[in-house]
Amino acid sequence: MSEPADRDRIVALVDAVTAADGVRPLNDEAMLALSSDGVRHWLLTDGDEAIGYAQYAPAFGTAQLAVHPGRRRRGLGRALLADVLAAGATGVWAFGDLPAARALAAASGLHPTRGLLIMERALAPSPAATPPPGVTLRPFADADAPAFLAVNAAAFAHHPEQGAFSAADLAARQAESWWDPAGLIIAVDADGVVGFHWTKRHDAATGEVYVIGVHPRAHGRGLGTVLLDAGLAHLAAAGCTRVILYVEADNPAVRLYERTGFAVAHTDVLYGR
Repeated sequence: MSEPADRDRIVALVDAVTAADGVRPLNDEAMLALSSDGVRHWLLTDGDEAIGYAQYAPAFGTAQLAVHPGRRRRGLGRALLADVLAAGATGVWAFGDLPAARALAAASGLHPTRGLLIMERALAPSPAATPPPGVTLRPFADADAPAFLAVNAAAFAHHPEQGAFSAADLAARQAESWWDPAGLIIAVDADGVVGFHWTKRHDAATGEVYVIGVHPRAHGRGLGTVLLDAGLAHLAAAGCTRVILYVEADNPAVRLYERTGFAVAHTDVLYGR
């Protein structure tokens, strides 16, 4: 998918689906991979218009797809789903888990295998977080990249996507318009980087708890809560009045987020055989 015109058509398709469904059909990873040869692409067009698109990421074994709202109920979604499953996908994401996606999955013999919660809460200015003794918080600097990636890999060794986050993935996000080094808060102790809270601003009002990671050697020190508070304070100081986050449905951190005022807004589901 190296042609800029193809990418523009897919972006227009994604925008049309998002406007109709209220949920974006491709996540950040898939949007960044629109011009990548590391994933497989299927593009259905009618003239110059994209009417269907699917992407399969062999590294994760998962796929994502979208069908134009004006071209649904014509078998396009089923055809794209059959293509990605035949190519080797073991799961397909349904963002928002809308009724049409559930019906398509059921008709294809797929069942929920994983849940991703989208939680949200209101945001107001708050005092700066106090880190544990011996730990300091500061903004990310370019020299932190290797240590940041090492902590991320250790913190998410169990996670199929986040645990594989690479230097190239970091560089791709640093090239995005929303990148702000001050929004990536690093925790440092005597042995180096020990944790981080990466925040993201979607617009003037909405921020995101993008990723919080704590190295296993620092577990039990309350650092996760401190990093969460520091990131929320940063977003509030920037003017955000609402914050969202994505978290695995079976992650114990869900209870932490609920205690700090987050509630489930909707659920993404991975369907597989």
